[in-house]
Amino acid sequence: MPFGIKGIFTTLFLLLCLWMGAFLTFMTDVNDDAPTPSQKVSGIVILTGTPARLTAGFDLLKDNEGARLLVSGVNSKVTRENLRQATGQSQELMNCCVDLGRLARNTVGNAYETSLWAKSNNFNSLAIVTSAYHMPRSLVELKRQMPGVKLIAYPVASDTLELSGWWKNPRAFMVVAGEFNKYVFSLVRARLE
Repeated sequence: MPFGIKGIFTTLFLLLCLWMGAFLTFMTDVNDDAPTPSQKVSGIVILTGTPARLTAGFDLLKDNEGARLLVSGVNSKVTRENLRQATGQSQELMNCCVDLGRLARNTVGNAYETSLWAKSNNFNSLAIVTSAYHMPRSLVELKRQMPGVKLIAYPVASDTLELSGWWKNPRAFMVVAGEFNKYVFSLVRARLE
C-alpha cells in the first residue's frame, strides 16, 4: 500500500490547514458594518432570520423614497399585521411598499423567491439585507439565480449571535464554521454550473 496511514494523516492535516486558512480569511472578510449605498436603491430584500435584519431593511426602505421591499422567507403563520406591529411600521408603509415572500425555506429558496420578485418588478439592482456572516453565501446563491442583477451587500450585525471573540465561544464558532462550510459548498456548486 503506497499511500499508507502516514499519507492519510498527512493529507488530512493539509486539508485541515487549508480549511483553517480559508475559514480565517472568511472571518476576516465578514464585516458587520452596513455601508450606506452610494446610490438610491429601488429594490430591497431582507432575508428573514433576526430582528436586526428587519430593522436595517425597513430603515433602508425609509431612506430610499419610492423603493420597494421584499421580506423573503416569511413564515406562513406571520401576517402582515403581525410583522407591522413587531417592527413598528406604519400601515401606510406596509401597504405601499412591502411584499412578503412565503416560498423560501432556506437561502437557496430566498434566491429563487428574490429572482421572481426582481423580475416581476423589473429591478436590475437590489440591496440585500442579511447578517454579515450569512452575506457571502447569500450573494453566491442570489448571483446564481440573477446573474444580470447588481447586488449591493447591506450586512448587519446579528442580534442573536455575538461574533466578537467567536473563537472563545463554542456556539458562535459552530454557527460560523457551519456557515463557512455551506458557503464553500455554494461556491463549488456555482462553479460546476
